[in-house]
Amino acid sequence: MAVQDTVLTEAPAAVSWRYAVPGRRDLRVDMLRGIALVMMVVAHTEVMSVFNILTWERLGLTTGAEGFVIMAGFMLGMLNRTRLQKEYLLTVSYTLVRRAWKIYQVNIVIILSMLLLSHIPFINTFEVTHFTDRYAGISYSLLPVTAQIRETWFNIILYLQIGPHQTQILGLYVFLLLTSPLMLWMLSRGKVIWLLLLSLGLYLCYQFTHMRLTVSQFEFAFPLLAWQFIYVLGMSCGWYKDELTSLARLPFGHVVIGAMVVFALVMMFIAQNHTNPFMPRGLMMHVIPPADFNWFYRNFAAKNALGPMRVLDDFCLIITVYLILSRFWTPINRLVGWFLIPLGQHSLYTFIIHVYFVLIASQIVHFDLWHQAWVTNTVVHASILMALWLMAKYEVGGKFIPN
Repeated sequence: MAVQDTVLTEAPAAVSWRYAVPGRRDLRVDMLRGIALVMMVVAHTEVMSVFNILTWERLGLTTGAEGFVIMAGFMLGMLNRTRLQKEYLLTVSYTLVRRAWKIYQVNIVIILSMLLLSHIPFINTFEVTHFTDRYAGISYSLLPVTAQIRETWFNIILYLQIGPHQTQILGLYVFLLLTSPLMLWMLSRGKVIWLLLLSLGLYLCYQFTHMRLTVSQFEFAFPLLAWQFIYVLGMSCGWYKDELTSLARLPFGHVVIGAMVVFALVMMFIAQNHTNPFMPRGLMMHVIPPADFNWFYRNFAAKNALGPMRVLDDFCLIITVYLILSRFWTPINRLVGWFLIPLGQHSLYTFIIHVYFVLIASQIVHFDLWHQAWVTNTVVHASILMALWLMAKYEVGGKFIPN
């Protein structure tokens, strides 16, 4: 009887670990967005710390930027399916265009502010006005290096051809938002297959031609033809979230989910054999020969071009982490929820302002991934993340900065 009582009292505690938060807002999605944001902030503050060890393509061949774009599409699809049941598509489209315009304006403000700050003698803006290949030690100016006439300045600013590389993904987001009404129209008409085929065709077009649709700076790191694919996939998943959740409960769904988890684990193993020269060798596995890993990475998991295995890994890893959060929500939420959820709920807001914290950090420490000052650099990363968390929690400037 005593044993039976013990089992009965322990069972509810075990069950309580599962996600069971009331309300329509899914805090697991917010936490995923928070994780993606942390990964991007750490990557953009180019010093080597403990945070790099945990976030720099360690869970798989994925980056925070991919998670940011996928989750943006997911949220837009999920929320606007509900909105379109109450409002006309024209109304929703107008809202999306206004949002794109506001983010475009923010992008212009960031560019102009960096131009102004670069003329202040005691402020070193090198890290936000240059892109540095840390391995080769070569820096490329993100601003014109020769004198330009006024019309040229207008053009390169208005077409987003200059600006900090840390925020250039905002340019991609502007174009994705502008095309979102068409995507939502196709989804609302049940033309999801046609939407996915069209998106896949554009993705394959880039893989074979490397064609850029715009002259904006973001095309070098986030080519529109490639990155629209994961955005469309994310939006489609968000639109059909309820249906996909129901399918996942069926036997066939269990098989698919299991295969996705296995794939994520395989890619995680491959990622541990990364040839990243900045990562301490003792923290990496050396099972896959470097030449073989580099061949696989270049041909199937390229970062900027979004190789096909990287795209698969993005979604399989998100599903895997989502399942872990669902099963072990209570301890994970107690441990990191207080920090990650506010960041995730204000992900765009936090991303916009993080470039100024990167600038501040570059005044204090020298950005160099070869120099492994673990304690100092970890404090730098932690300080920036905590400052961003405080800004997000209290919504400083929230009336002017979009979220």
